[in-house]
Amino acid sequence: MSSETSIHPQIPGRTSDSLTRRLLRGFGATALSPLVTAVVQLGSVPLLLHAWGPAKYGDWLLLAAIPTYMSFSDLGFGDASGSDMSMRVAARDRAGALETFQSSWVLVTIVSFVALLVVSLSVWWMPWRAWLHLSSVSNHQAAMIVLVLAAYIAVSQQDGVAESGYRSDGHFATGTIWISVQRLGETVAATLVALLGGSLLAVACAYLAVRCVGVVAYAIYLCHLSPWIQYGIRHARMKTIKKLAAPAMGFIAFPLGTAVSLQGFTIVIGAVLGPIAVVSFSTLRTLSRVTYQLVIVVKHGIWPELSRTFGEGDISMARRLNRFAWQASLGISVVSTAFLWFAGPYVYHVWLHRQVAFDASCFHVLLLVVVVNSLWDIGSVIAMSINGHCRIAVLYSAAACASLGLAWILLPTWGTLGAAVALLAMDGFMTVFVLRTALKYTNDSLSDFSGSLLSIPRLPRIVEIAPGA
Repeated sequence: MSSETSIHPQIPGRTSDSLTRRLLRGFGATALSPLVTAVVQLGSVPLLLHAWGPAKYGDWLLLAAIPTYMSFSDLGFGDASGSDMSMRVAARDRAGALETFQSSWVLVTIVSFVALLVVSLSVWWMPWRAWLHLSSVSNHQAAMIVLVLAAYIAVSQQDGVAESGYRSDGHFATGTIWISVQRLGETVAATLVALLGGSLLAVACAYLAVRCVGVVAYAIYLCHLSPWIQYGIRHARMKTIKKLAAPAMGFIAFPLGTAVSLQGFTIVIGAVLGPIAVVSFSTLRTLSRVTYQLVIVVKHGIWPELSRTFGEGDISMARRLNRFAWQASLGISVVSTAFLWFAGPYVYHVWLHRQVAFDASCFHVLLLVVVVNSLWDIGSVIAMSINGHCRIAVLYSAAACASLGLAWILLPTWGTLGAAVALLAMDGFMTVFVLRTALKYTNDSLSDFSGSLLSIPRLPRIVEIAPGA
């Protein structure tokens, strides 16, 4: 597969499947991820507590949290290369897509290796036991566990680049399911090791071993499905890395903004009102966002198809998909909000066994926050699908910081309601900006778009059946 002809075959504008079927498969595959997360969290936690006890399990949580910061070592190139490759493949430019793939792979591999090297050199000098108040492991054992988990994160970064290959060639659902299967498999294996009497280090090694096998299998299957995608350095180009740098940084800015919004509000509320208010606000916010994963399913399911559509130059289809995404997001958030508006107090009391007082005013505003946040979050996928999201990402991070300042001003007078109002102001501002951006990219008018929101989304009527399907 080294000749130029191997990456320049005639590529059809659509696959043999209809766009409808691809979207439905994508939604189904994306919906599997939160289910796996629920199984992992709800299933492994009680089993690990049973195997280790609270103290030892607490040590595991503390040590496992440290290497997660290495997850930024892919620098956002996985998502950026996925959008770029999808557009190039749709535009019948497999040579350019392969250049993007290899360039991203080389950079992510180098950066992950350097980050792991830094960890391996520094981990032995850290007083883990004293810093984290560990009770069941020595300082040397803690260093070993952190190093193994850091290697797990470094290996996992390979999945991000491989996923961009799956996404670009119409195999988004397959790639997403594989990732979920990997997570479930490694959790089952690690939990079994713990139940059989394995130490924290043994469990960490189980995670690493299963992930290594999964990553290799994931890459091999990608090359089987799309033989034109090759791992290597021959087609890697520095100019491509520089081109992807800005959108990649944008993809990093989104989780940073989210971290400011989540952890930042916890810190500010704790500093102004105290820990009881933190518990109240955090639990109310968690309950208000319980159905938000459904919006994420729509967002990630429609993302690769938008990239393909823009790559083919079909702005009309992009406009219809954008309207469908907003319709679906609005419908999901309004229905779930209406349900929680009335059932929320009962669910809250049952969930927490009436240990925390229910603040109705704060909860109702947080439900409005979910509706508004769902709109701009789903709308941002238009810009993300063509790597034009940098301004949105930077503005989101800035708005998150500004909302913290507003919350600090409102909290002394309004209590936790002030924090909810600050969040609503931030998301309202973001919705206006993101809507303008989405309408610009899809050549849509505000009046036509607004009218479409009142109709019921019907996927088969929105998308077109592919020729030959």
